Amino acid sequence: MIGIVGLVLLIVVGGFAYMSSKGSQSVEETIIEQPVEDAATNETNTLPDESTPQVEVTNPVDQAVKEFTVDGSNFKFSVTEMNVKKGDTVKVIFNNTEGMHDFVIDEFNAKTKQLKTGESEAITFVVNQTGTFEYYCSVGKHRQMGMVGKLIVE
Repeated sequence: MIGIVGLVLLIVVGGFAYMSSKGSQSVEETIIEQPVEDAATNETNTLPDESTPQVEVTNPVDQAVKEFTVDGSNFKFSVTEMNVKKGDTVKVIFNNTEGMHDFVIDEFNAKTKQLKTGESEAITFVVNQTGTFEYYCSVGKHRQMGMVGKLIVE
């Protein structure tokens, strides 16, 4: 038992000696005090620095996605005109209610797959130019038969 106590004591003393010889690293904390002026005693009115950047807040409604739900049936779209503004993000949810159809706007490279009755697909795109653009169904002669509409971008 005395041997165990002696061994523990030797380890503790050895550890202390080892740590003392390594030295210790200290972290120096620097506190910088700045005088606080009482607003009541400060007679100088200061304006913000002109170099302070100005932040322009835009209306979040302007940045919203313009969403249209369009149903396609034999040779017609349920929505024949959509009005948006240049820079808008447009989402078209195309529901095929009858036959085989798709939804295409060439100028914005926006196109759904050809869908069977009961299928739907959503496409999203940004309108980056103004004008009137035709959307249509590219299946067979559906476009020539009147399955078209207008996307008007102001």
